[in-house]
Amino acid sequence: WQYSPLVSVITIAYSNPKSKSKTLELAMEAVQMILSALTTPLMVLSVPLVLLGLFAHFAAGVSLHYMLRCFYLEFLLRWKASKLPDPPAKKADRYVPPNAGEEKLRGVAVPSWKEYSASGQVGPPTKRVESLFPKGQLPHGEELAYSVESRFLKGGLMAMPLLSSFGGSRRQKESAVEGVEEDEAWTHKVNCLREGAEVHRQVRQYVQQKVRPGKELRQIVEMVENASSTLVGFDAKNPLRRSFAFPTGLSLNECAAHDTVNPGDEARWLLPTDLAKLDFGVQIDGHILDCAFSFTFCDLHDELMQAVKEATNAGIRFAGPDALLNEMGAAIQEVMESAEVHRPDGKVLPIYSIKNLTGHSIAPYKIHAGKSIPSCNTGGSARMKCGELWAIETFGSAGGIGYVVNSGPSSHFMRGSLDPPRNFQLNALSSNAKTMLELIDKRFGTLAFCPRWVLQEATRSKTKFSKVSTGRGSGGSWWEDSLHELCNMGIVTPYPPLSDLPGCHTAQYEHTILLRGSGKEVLTRGSDY
Repeated sequence: WQYSPLVSVITIAYSNPKSKSKTLELAMEAVQMILSALTTPLMVLSVPLVLLGLFAHFAAGVSLHYMLRCFYLEFLLRWKASKLPDPPAKKADRYVPPNAGEEKLRGVAVPSWKEYSASGQVGPPTKRVESLFPKGQLPHGEELAYSVESRFLKGGLMAMPLLSSFGGSRRQKESAVEGVEEDEAWTHKVNCLREGAEVHRQVRQYVQQKVRPGKELRQIVEMVENASSTLVGFDAKNPLRRSFAFPTGLSLNECAAHDTVNPGDEARWLLPTDLAKLDFGVQIDGHILDCAFSFTFCDLHDELMQAVKEATNAGIRFAGPDALLNEMGAAIQEVMESAEVHRPDGKVLPIYSIKNLTGHSIAPYKIHAGKSIPSCNTGGSARMKCGELWAIETFGSAGGIGYVVNSGPSSHFMRGSLDPPRNFQLNALSSNAKTMLELIDKRFGTLAFCPRWVLQEATRSKTKFSKVSTGRGSGGSWWEDSLHELCNMGIVTPYPPLSDLPGCHTAQYEHTILLRGSGKEVLTRGSDY
Protein backbone atom coordinates (compact mmCIF):
# COMPACT_ATOMS: atom_id res chain seq x y z
CA TRP A 1 0.00 0.00 0.00
CA GLN A 2 2.97 2.32 0.43
CA TYR A 3 3.31 2.49 -3.36
CA SER A 4 -0.31 3.54 -4.10
CA PRO A 5 0.54 7.31 -4.44
CA LEU A 6 3.07 6.42 -7.14
CA VAL A 7 0.36 4.54 -9.04
CA SER A 8 -1.85 7.66 -8.76
CA VAL A 9 0.94 9.81 -10.17
CA ILE A 10 1.29 7.59 -13.24
CA THR A 11 -2.48 7.46 -13.75
CA ILE A 12 -2.90 11.25 -13.53
CA ALA A 13 0.13 11.91 -15.75
CA TYR A 14 -1.32 9.81 -18.54
CA SER A 15 -4.99 10.80 -18.16
CA ASN A 16 -4.58 14.54 -17.55
CA PRO A 17 -1.21 15.96 -18.67
CA LYS A 18 -2.32 19.48 -17.65
CA SER A 19 -2.36 18.59 -13.95
CA LYS A 20 1.39 19.06 -13.57
CA SER A 21 1.23 20.64 -10.14
CA LYS A 22 -0.94 17.86 -8.78
CA THR A 23 1.32 15.30 -10.38
CA LEU A 24 4.44 16.82 -8.75
CA GLU A 25 2.76 17.01 -5.36
CA LEU A 26 1.70 13.37 -5.47
CA ALA A 27 5.14 12.33 -6.72
CA MET A 28 6.86 14.03 -3.77
CA GLU A 29 4.41 12.40 -1.37
CA ALA A 30 5.05 8.98 -2.95
CA VAL A 31 8.84 9.36 -2.68
CA GLN A 32 8.60 10.40 0.97
CA MET A 33 6.39 7.43 1.85
CA ILE A 34 8.67 4.97 0.02
CA LEU A 35 11.77 6.33 1.73
CA SER A 36 10.04 6.22 5.10
CA ALA A 37 8.96 2.61 4.55
CA LEU A 38 12.49 1.56 3.54
CA THR A 39 14.62 3.54 5.98
CA THR A 40 12.82 2.50 9.15
CA PRO A 41 13.83 -1.19 9.02
CA LEU A 42 17.25 -0.26 7.63
CA MET A 43 17.85 2.05 10.58
CA VAL A 44 16.80 -0.70 12.98
CA LEU A 45 19.19 -3.17 11.34
CA SER A 46 22.07 -0.78 10.75
CA VAL A 47 23.05 -0.28 14.38
CA PRO A 48 23.62 -3.97 15.22
CA LEU A 49 25.26 -4.55 11.84
CA VAL A 50 27.68 -1.66 12.40
CA LEU A 51 28.49 -2.92 15.90
CA LEU A 52 28.98 -6.46 14.61
CA GLY A 53 31.19 -5.16 11.80
CA LEU A 54 33.35 -3.22 14.26
CA PHE A 55 33.67 -6.29 16.49
CA ALA A 56 34.58 -8.49 13.50
CA HIS A 57 37.26 -6.06 12.31
CA PHE A 58 38.87 -4.95 15.56
CA ALA A 59 38.29 -7.93 17.89
CA ALA A 60 38.24 -10.94 15.55
CA GLY A 61 40.35 -9.47 12.72
CA VAL A 62 37.95 -10.62 9.99
CA SER A 63 35.36 -9.03 7.74
CA LEU A 64 31.67 -8.75 8.54
CA HIS A 65 30.97 -10.82 5.41
CA TYR A 66 33.10 -13.71 6.73
CA MET A 67 31.48 -13.59 10.17
CA LEU A 68 27.95 -13.56 8.75
CA ARG A 69 28.86 -16.43 6.42
CA CYS A 70 30.06 -18.46 9.40
CA PHE A 71 26.77 -17.79 11.20
CA TYR A 72 24.90 -18.93 8.11
CA LEU A 73 27.00 -22.09 7.65
CA GLU A 74 26.57 -23.07 11.30
CA PHE A 75 22.81 -22.59 11.04
CA LEU A 76 22.76 -24.59 7.79
CA LEU A 77 24.83 -27.40 9.30
CA ARG A 78 22.64 -27.72 12.38
CA TRP A 79 19.44 -27.53 10.31
CA LYS A 80 20.60 -30.21 7.87
CA ALA A 81 21.82 -32.41 10.71
CA SER A 82 18.41 -32.12 12.41
CA LYS A 83 16.74 -33.40 9.23
CA LEU A 84 18.85 -36.55 9.10
CA PRO A 85 17.36 -39.75 10.54
CA ASP A 86 18.52 -40.54 14.05
CA PRO A 87 21.62 -42.75 13.91
CA PRO A 88 21.60 -46.03 15.80
CA ALA A 89 22.88 -45.87 19.36
CA LYS A 90 25.93 -47.80 18.12
CA LYS A 91 27.19 -48.62 14.69
CA ALA A 92 27.57 -52.36 15.10
CA ASP A 93 30.46 -52.62 12.65
CA ARG A 94 32.40 -49.90 14.53
CA TYR A 95 32.34 -51.82 17.81
CA VAL A 96 32.81 -55.33 16.43
CA PRO A 97 36.35 -56.12 15.27
CA PRO A 98 36.36 -56.77 11.51
CA ASN A 99 38.60 -59.29 9.92
CA ALA A 100 42.04 -57.75 9.60
CA GLY A 101 42.78 -57.05 5.95
CA GLU A 102 45.87 -56.46 3.88
CA GLU A 103 44.45 -53.60 1.87
CA LYS A 104 46.88 -51.00 0.58
CA LEU A 105 47.06 -47.80 2.59
CA ARG A 106 46.12 -44.78 0.47
CA GLY A 107 46.72 -41.06 0.95
CA VAL A 108 50.50 -41.19 1.35
CA ALA A 109 53.41 -42.88 -0.40
CA VAL A 110 54.33 -45.57 2.11
CA PRO A 111 58.13 -46.08 2.09
CA SER A 112 59.63 -49.55 1.77
CA TRP A 113 61.38 -51.08 4.76
CA LYS A 114 64.72 -50.59 2.99
CA GLU A 115 64.06 -46.86 2.65
CA TYR A 116 62.83 -46.60 6.22
CA SER A 117 65.83 -48.35 7.78
CA ALA A 118 68.41 -46.41 5.74
CA SER A 119 69.02 -44.07 8.69
CA GLY A 120 69.82 -47.01 10.97
CA GLN A 121 66.41 -47.15 12.62
CA VAL A 122 64.95 -50.52 13.56
CA GLY A 123 61.38 -51.78 13.77
CA PRO A 124 59.60 -51.22 16.04
CA PRO A 125 61.60 -47.97 16.30
CA THR A 126 63.62 -47.92 19.53
CA LYS A 127 66.69 -45.83 18.67
CA ARG A 128 66.60 -42.19 19.65
CA VAL A 129 66.91 -39.95 16.61
CA GLU A 130 69.61 -37.98 18.42
CA SER A 131 71.77 -41.14 18.54
CA LEU A 132 71.38 -41.78 14.80
CA PHE A 133 73.04 -38.45 13.99
CA PRO A 134 75.78 -38.13 16.65
CA LYS A 135 77.58 -35.25 14.99
CA GLY A 136 74.46 -33.15 14.82
CA GLN A 137 74.14 -33.62 11.05
CA LEU A 138 70.38 -33.77 11.18
CA PRO A 139 68.43 -34.06 7.93
CA HIS A 140 67.16 -30.77 6.55
CA GLY A 141 63.60 -30.30 5.44
CA GLU A 142 62.60 -29.19 1.96
CA GLU A 143 64.34 -25.84 1.39
CA LEU A 144 62.58 -23.37 -0.90
CA ALA A 145 63.66 -19.89 -1.99
CA TYR A 146 61.42 -16.83 -1.70
CA SER A 147 61.27 -16.54 -5.49
CA VAL A 148 58.43 -15.01 -7.48
CA GLU A 149 58.01 -18.34 -9.29
CA SER A 150 57.38 -20.17 -6.01
CA ARG A 151 54.44 -17.87 -5.39
CA PHE A 152 52.60 -18.80 -8.58
CA LEU A 153 49.76 -21.21 -7.93
CA LYS A 154 48.43 -23.56 -10.56
CA GLY A 155 45.05 -23.29 -12.17
CA GLY A 156 42.49 -20.53 -12.60
CA LEU A 157 43.05 -17.54 -10.37
CA MET A 158 46.33 -19.00 -9.21
CA ALA A 159 47.89 -18.75 -12.67
CA MET A 160 48.84 -15.15 -11.95
CA PRO A 161 51.11 -13.76 -9.22
CA LEU A 162 49.32 -12.08 -6.34
CA LEU A 163 51.26 -8.87 -6.67
CA SER A 164 49.77 -7.08 -3.69
CA SER A 165 51.58 -9.50 -1.39
CA PHE A 166 54.91 -9.69 -3.15
CA GLY A 167 55.99 -6.23 -4.11
CA GLY A 168 53.96 -5.64 -7.28
CA SER A 169 51.70 -2.82 -6.13
CA ARG A 170 53.33 -1.81 -2.85
CA ARG A 171 56.60 -2.09 -1.01
CA GLN A 172 57.03 -4.89 1.49
CA LYS A 173 57.15 -3.88 5.10
CA GLU A 174 60.75 -3.85 6.32
CA SER A 175 59.74 -5.27 9.69
CA ALA A 176 58.30 -8.32 7.92
CA VAL A 177 61.14 -9.12 5.54
CA GLU A 178 64.23 -8.20 7.52
CA GLY A 179 66.41 -11.23 8.21
CA VAL A 180 66.74 -12.96 11.54
CA GLU A 181 69.92 -12.88 13.56
CA GLU A 182 71.29 -16.40 13.26
CA ASP A 183 72.97 -16.49 16.65
CA GLU A 184 73.50 -19.45 18.98
CA ALA A 185 69.86 -19.42 20.14
CA TRP A 186 68.62 -19.49 16.55
CA THR A 187 70.96 -22.37 15.66
CA HIS A 188 69.74 -24.32 18.69
CA LYS A 189 66.12 -23.69 17.67
CA VAL A 190 66.73 -24.91 14.12
CA ASN A 191 68.50 -28.05 15.36
CA CYS A 192 65.64 -28.81 17.77
CA LEU A 193 63.11 -28.38 14.99
CA ARG A 194 65.04 -30.59 12.57
CA GLU A 195 65.42 -33.33 15.17
CA GLY A 196 61.72 -33.13 16.01
CA ALA A 197 60.84 -33.28 12.31
CA GLU A 198 62.93 -36.44 11.87
CA VAL A 199 61.19 -37.99 14.89
CA HIS A 200 57.85 -37.24 13.26
CA ARG A 201 58.90 -38.71 9.91
CA GLN A 202 60.21 -41.95 11.43
CA VAL A 203 57.18 -42.43 13.68
CA ARG A 204 54.54 -41.77 11.04
CA GLN A 205 56.29 -43.84 8.37
CA TYR A 206 56.49 -46.78 10.76
CA VAL A 207 52.78 -46.41 11.56
CA GLN A 208 51.97 -46.23 7.84
CA GLN A 209 53.58 -49.64 7.36
CA LYS A 210 51.75 -51.23 10.29
CA VAL A 211 48.23 -49.80 10.34
CA ARG A 212 45.54 -52.00 8.79
CA PRO A 213 41.77 -52.31 8.86
CA GLY A 214 40.76 -54.20 11.97
CA LYS A 215 43.20 -52.32 14.23
CA GLU A 216 41.65 -50.94 17.38
CA LEU A 217 41.89 -47.14 17.48
CA ARG A 218 43.56 -47.30 20.90
CA GLN A 219 46.29 -49.53 19.44
CA ILE A 220 47.03 -47.03 16.68
CA VAL A 221 47.16 -44.08 19.09
CA GLU A 222 49.43 -45.95 21.52
CA MET A 223 51.69 -47.07 18.65
CA VAL A 224 52.22 -43.41 17.74
CA GLU A 225 52.75 -42.25 21.32
CA ASN A 226 55.12 -45.07 22.36
CA ALA A 227 57.31 -44.56 19.30
CA SER A 228 57.30 -40.75 19.67
CA SER A 229 58.22 -40.98 23.34
CA THR A 230 61.15 -43.31 22.62
CA LEU A 231 62.54 -41.51 19.57
CA VAL A 232 62.35 -38.02 21.07
CA GLY A 233 63.94 -39.16 24.36
CA PHE A 234 61.16 -38.39 26.82
CA ASP A 235 62.36 -38.16 30.43
CA ALA A 236 59.66 -38.33 33.09
CA LYS A 237 61.89 -36.42 35.52
CA ASN A 238 62.10 -33.49 33.12
CA PRO A 239 58.89 -33.88 31.09
CA LEU A 240 58.87 -30.44 29.45
CA ARG A 241 62.34 -30.89 27.95
CA ARG A 242 61.30 -33.46 25.33
CA SER A 243 57.78 -34.81 24.92
CA PHE A 244 54.58 -34.97 22.91
CA ALA A 245 53.32 -31.55 21.85
CA PHE A 246 49.60 -32.36 21.98
CA PRO A 247 47.32 -35.43 22.08
CA THR A 248 47.43 -37.81 19.14
CA GLY A 249 44.42 -36.93 17.01
CA LEU A 250 42.73 -39.84 15.23
CA SER A 251 39.56 -38.40 13.70
CA LEU A 252 37.34 -40.45 11.39
CA ASN A 253 35.09 -39.50 8.47
CA GLU A 254 32.97 -36.38 9.22
CA CYS A 255 35.06 -35.65 12.34
CA ALA A 256 37.86 -33.38 11.11
CA ALA A 257 39.93 -32.79 14.24
CA HIS A 258 40.42 -33.08 18.02
CA ASP A 259 39.32 -36.67 18.54
CA THR A 260 41.33 -39.30 20.39
CA VAL A 261 40.70 -42.21 22.76
CA ASN A 262 39.55 -41.40 26.31
CA PRO A 263 39.88 -43.67 29.35
CA GLY A 264 36.91 -45.99 29.59
CA ASP A 265 35.88 -45.61 25.94
CA GLU A 266 34.46 -48.69 24.30
CA ALA A 267 36.76 -50.35 21.82
CA ARG A 268 36.45 -49.03 18.27
CA TRP A 269 38.03 -50.62 15.22
CA LEU A 270 39.31 -49.06 12.02
CA LEU A 271 37.14 -49.98 9.04
CA PRO A 272 38.34 -50.33 5.42
CA THR A 273 36.07 -47.48 4.27
CA ASP A 274 37.08 -45.02 7.02
CA LEU A 275 38.82 -41.79 6.09
CA ALA A 276 41.16 -41.15 9.03
CA LYS A 277 43.20 -38.07 9.95
CA LEU A 278 46.32 -38.75 12.06
CA ASP A 279 47.56 -35.53 13.67
CA PHE A 280 50.39 -35.62 16.21
CA GLY A 281 53.40 -33.57 17.24
CA VAL A 282 56.54 -33.53 19.35
CA GLN A 283 58.49 -30.77 21.05
CA ILE A 284 62.12 -30.31 22.05
CA ASP A 285 62.86 -27.44 24.43
CA GLY A 286 59.43 -26.07 23.59
CA HIS A 287 60.02 -25.99 19.82
CA ILE A 288 56.94 -27.72 18.41
CA LEU A 289 56.54 -29.78 15.24
CA ASP A 290 52.91 -30.14 14.12
CA CYS A 291 52.18 -32.40 11.16
CA ALA A 292 49.20 -34.47 9.95
CA PHE A 293 48.03 -36.65 7.09
CA SER A 294 44.93 -38.51 5.94
CA PHE A 295 44.72 -42.18 5.08
CA THR A 296 42.19 -44.79 4.03
CA PHE A 297 42.01 -48.22 2.41
CA CYS A 298 39.24 -47.28 -0.01
CA ASP A 299 39.70 -45.55 -3.39
CA LEU A 300 36.46 -43.56 -2.90
CA HIS A 301 38.41 -40.89 -1.01
CA ASP A 302 41.40 -40.47 -3.36
CA GLU A 303 40.12 -37.30 -5.04
CA LEU A 304 39.30 -35.57 -1.76
CA MET A 305 42.69 -36.40 -0.23
CA GLN A 306 44.52 -35.25 -3.37
CA ALA A 307 42.64 -31.94 -3.43
CA VAL A 308 43.44 -31.21 0.21
CA LYS A 309 47.08 -32.23 -0.23
CA GLU A 310 47.41 -29.86 -3.20
CA ALA A 311 45.79 -27.06 -1.22
CA THR A 312 48.31 -27.51 1.60
CA ASN A 313 51.17 -27.43 -0.90
CA ALA A 314 49.66 -24.27 -2.42
CA GLY A 315 49.74 -22.66 1.01
CA ILE A 316 53.38 -23.66 1.41
CA ARG A 317 54.29 -22.16 -1.99
CA PHE A 318 52.51 -18.94 -1.08
CA ALA A 319 54.20 -18.61 2.34
CA GLY A 320 56.89 -16.02 2.85
CA PRO A 321 57.74 -12.81 4.69
CA ASP A 322 55.00 -10.18 4.27
CA ALA A 323 52.54 -12.70 2.76
CA LEU A 324 48.98 -11.59 3.51
CA LEU A 325 47.23 -14.45 5.31
CA ASN A 326 43.89 -13.47 3.86
CA GLU A 327 45.21 -13.91 0.30
CA MET A 328 46.77 -17.23 1.29
CA GLY A 329 43.30 -18.37 2.38
CA ALA A 330 41.79 -17.35 -0.94
CA ALA A 331 44.52 -19.27 -2.80
CA ILE A 332 43.99 -22.38 -0.68
CA GLN A 333 40.23 -22.28 -1.25
CA GLU A 334 40.65 -21.81 -5.02
CA VAL A 335 42.91 -24.85 -5.33
CA MET A 336 40.82 -27.10 -3.11
CA GLU A 337 37.38 -26.21 -4.43
CA SER A 338 38.42 -26.54 -8.07
CA ALA A 339 38.34 -30.32 -7.56
CA GLU A 340 35.39 -32.71 -7.30
CA VAL A 341 34.68 -36.20 -6.00
CA HIS A 342 33.18 -38.68 -8.47
CA ARG A 343 31.24 -41.54 -6.88
CA PRO A 344 30.71 -44.94 -8.56
CA ASP A 345 26.95 -44.31 -8.69
CA GLY A 346 27.52 -41.30 -10.94
CA LYS A 347 27.12 -38.62 -8.26
CA VAL A 348 29.55 -35.72 -8.35
CA LEU A 349 30.24 -34.11 -4.97
CA PRO A 350 31.79 -30.65 -4.65
CA ILE A 351 34.74 -30.28 -2.32
CA TYR A 352 34.51 -27.46 0.19
CA SER A 353 37.35 -26.00 2.22
CA ILE A 354 36.37 -26.02 5.88
CA LYS A 355 35.98 -22.34 6.62
CA ASN A 356 36.50 -22.35 10.40
CA LEU A 357 39.59 -24.57 10.65
CA THR A 358 42.93 -22.86 10.06
CA GLY A 359 46.67 -23.18 9.99
CA HIS A 360 48.47 -21.25 12.70
CA SER A 361 51.68 -19.71 13.95
CA ILE A 362 53.65 -21.62 16.59
CA ALA A 363 55.63 -20.26 19.55
CA PRO A 364 57.67 -22.02 22.25
CA TYR A 365 55.31 -24.27 24.23
CA LYS A 366 52.33 -22.64 22.45
CA ILE A 367 50.77 -24.66 19.65
CA HIS A 368 48.59 -21.69 18.62
CA ALA A 369 50.60 -18.48 18.86
CA GLY A 370 47.93 -15.97 17.82
CA LYS A 371 47.92 -15.74 14.01
CA SER A 372 45.91 -18.03 11.74
CA ILE A 373 45.94 -19.07 8.08
CA PRO A 374 42.33 -19.45 6.93
CA SER A 375 41.10 -21.64 4.10
CA CYS A 376 39.09 -18.82 2.54
CA ASN A 377 39.01 -15.03 2.23
CA THR A 378 38.33 -13.64 5.71
CA GLY A 379 39.10 -9.97 5.11
CA GLY A 380 41.92 -9.99 7.67
CA SER A 381 45.11 -7.95 7.43
CA ALA A 382 47.67 -10.09 9.33
CA ARG A 383 50.91 -11.03 7.57
CA MET A 384 53.77 -13.46 7.92
CA LYS A 385 57.14 -12.30 9.19
CA CYS A 386 60.65 -13.59 8.79
CA GLY A 387 61.72 -15.90 11.61
CA GLU A 388 58.22 -17.21 12.32
CA LEU A 389 57.28 -20.88 12.64
CA TRP A 390 54.02 -21.92 10.97
CA ALA A 391 51.78 -24.95 10.70
CA ILE A 392 50.35 -24.92 7.18
CA GLU A 393 47.26 -27.13 7.37
CA THR A 394 44.11 -27.35 5.33
CA PHE A 395 40.88 -29.30 5.73
CA GLY A 396 38.41 -30.26 3.02
CA SER A 397 34.96 -31.80 3.07
CA ALA A 398 33.00 -33.86 0.51
CA GLY A 399 29.31 -34.39 1.14
CA GLY A 400 29.28 -31.74 3.86
CA ILE A 401 29.01 -27.95 3.86
CA GLY A 402 32.59 -26.93 4.72
CA TYR A 403 32.02 -25.98 8.34
CA VAL A 404 32.51 -27.81 11.66
CA VAL A 405 30.86 -27.66 15.07
CA ASN A 406 31.54 -29.31 18.42
CA SER A 407 30.51 -32.95 18.54
CA GLY A 408 30.89 -35.31 21.45
CA PRO A 409 32.85 -35.23 24.72
CA SER A 410 36.23 -33.48 24.81
CA SER A 411 39.46 -35.42 24.70
CA HIS A 412 41.82 -32.44 24.19
CA PHE A 413 42.48 -29.88 26.94
CA MET A 414 44.97 -27.06 27.45
CA ARG A 415 46.04 -24.36 29.89
CA GLY A 416 46.15 -21.00 28.11
CA SER A 417 48.79 -19.69 30.51
CA LEU A 418 50.47 -20.68 33.75
CA ASP A 419 49.09 -17.69 35.63
CA PRO A 420 47.86 -18.90 39.04
CA PRO A 421 44.08 -19.03 39.41
CA ARG A 422 42.39 -16.23 41.31
CA ASN A 423 41.25 -16.75 44.87
CA PHE A 424 37.57 -17.13 43.99
CA GLN A 425 38.49 -19.83 41.45
CA LEU A 426 40.61 -21.77 43.93
CA ASN A 427 37.99 -21.53 46.64
CA ALA A 428 35.44 -23.10 44.31
CA LEU A 429 37.61 -26.14 43.50
CA SER A 430 37.51 -29.50 45.21
CA SER A 431 40.70 -31.03 46.58
CA ASN A 432 40.83 -33.43 43.62
CA ALA A 433 40.64 -30.55 41.14
CA LYS A 434 43.41 -28.65 42.94
CA THR A 435 45.63 -31.72 42.91
CA MET A 436 44.94 -32.27 39.23
CA LEU A 437 45.81 -28.65 38.45
CA GLU A 438 49.19 -29.04 40.16
CA LEU A 439 49.85 -32.19 38.14
CA ILE A 440 48.85 -30.49 34.86
CA ASP A 441 51.07 -27.46 35.47
CA LYS A 442 54.08 -29.60 36.35
CA ARG A 443 53.73 -32.21 33.61
CA PHE A 444 52.22 -30.30 30.68
CA GLY A 445 52.58 -26.56 31.32
CA THR A 446 50.87 -24.81 28.40
CA LEU A 447 51.06 -27.89 26.15
CA ALA A 448 47.79 -29.59 25.23
CA PHE A 449 46.99 -32.88 26.97
CA CYS A 450 44.36 -35.61 27.16
CA PRO A 451 42.81 -37.50 30.11
CA ARG A 452 44.79 -40.67 29.31
CA TRP A 453 48.02 -38.79 29.86
CA VAL A 454 46.75 -37.31 33.12
CA LEU A 455 45.99 -40.78 34.47
CA GLN A 456 49.35 -42.10 33.26
CA GLU A 457 51.16 -39.28 35.03
CA ALA A 458 49.09 -39.73 38.20
CA THR A 459 50.06 -43.42 38.25
CA ARG A 460 53.73 -42.76 37.54
CA SER A 461 54.09 -39.98 40.12
CA LYS A 462 51.85 -41.81 42.64
CA THR A 463 49.71 -38.71 43.02
CA LYS A 464 46.90 -39.39 45.43
CA PHE A 465 43.36 -38.67 44.29
CA SER A 466 40.08 -39.48 45.88
CA LYS A 467 38.63 -42.03 43.47
CA VAL A 468 35.07 -41.16 44.50
CA SER A 469 33.02 -38.94 42.19
CA THR A 470 32.48 -35.53 43.77
CA GLY A 471 29.25 -34.87 41.89
CA ARG A 472 30.53 -31.36 41.15
CA GLY A 473 31.38 -31.93 37.52
CA SER A 474 29.85 -34.07 34.80
CA GLY A 475 28.53 -36.77 37.09
CA GLY A 476 31.05 -39.20 35.57
CA SER A 477 34.27 -40.65 36.97
CA TRP A 478 36.46 -38.80 39.45
CA TRP A 479 38.84 -37.53 36.77
CA GLU A 480 35.97 -36.30 34.61
CA ASP A 481 34.56 -34.36 37.54
CA SER A 482 37.93 -32.75 38.29
CA LEU A 483 38.52 -31.75 34.68
CA HIS A 484 35.01 -30.35 34.37
CA GLU A 485 35.55 -28.25 37.49
CA LEU A 486 38.75 -26.78 36.04
CA CYS A 487 37.02 -26.09 32.72
CA ASN A 488 33.92 -24.57 34.33
CA MET A 489 36.11 -22.15 36.30
CA GLY A 490 37.99 -21.07 33.16
CA ILE A 491 41.33 -22.50 34.32
CA VAL A 492 41.54 -25.20 31.65
CA THR A 493 40.05 -24.95 28.15
CA PRO A 494 38.39 -28.00 26.54
CA TYR A 495 38.66 -28.63 22.79
CA PRO A 496 35.84 -30.98 21.71
CA PRO A 497 35.89 -33.02 18.49
CA LEU A 498 34.98 -30.90 15.45
CA SER A 499 32.68 -32.41 12.83
CA ASP A 500 30.95 -31.48 9.59
CA LEU A 501 27.59 -32.94 8.51
CA PRO A 502 27.11 -36.54 9.73
CA GLY A 503 27.79 -39.00 6.93
CA CYS A 504 30.22 -36.77 5.00
CA HIS A 505 34.00 -37.22 4.77
CA THR A 506 36.79 -34.81 5.68
CA ALA A 507 40.52 -34.83 4.95
CA GLN A 508 43.53 -32.98 6.36
CA TYR A 509 47.19 -32.46 5.44
CA GLU A 510 49.67 -30.37 7.41
CA HIS A 511 53.34 -29.43 7.48
CA THR A 512 55.44 -27.21 9.74
CA ILE A 513 57.56 -24.58 7.98
CA LEU A 514 60.18 -22.14 9.21
CA LEU A 515 60.62 -18.74 7.52
CA ARG A 516 64.38 -18.29 7.53
CA GLY A 517 66.29 -15.30 6.27
CA SER A 518 67.54 -17.14 3.18
CA GLY A 519 64.32 -19.03 2.39
CA LYS A 520 61.63 -21.23 3.86
CA GLU A 521 62.22 -24.74 5.12
CA VAL A 522 59.39 -27.29 5.07
CA LEU A 523 60.71 -29.08 8.14
CA THR A 524 58.35 -32.07 8.17
CA ARG A 525 58.44 -32.85 4.44
CA GLY A 526 59.16 -36.51 3.73
CA SER A 527 59.09 -39.04 0.92
CA ASP A 528 55.59 -40.04 2.03
CA TYR A 529 53.98 -36.60 1.50
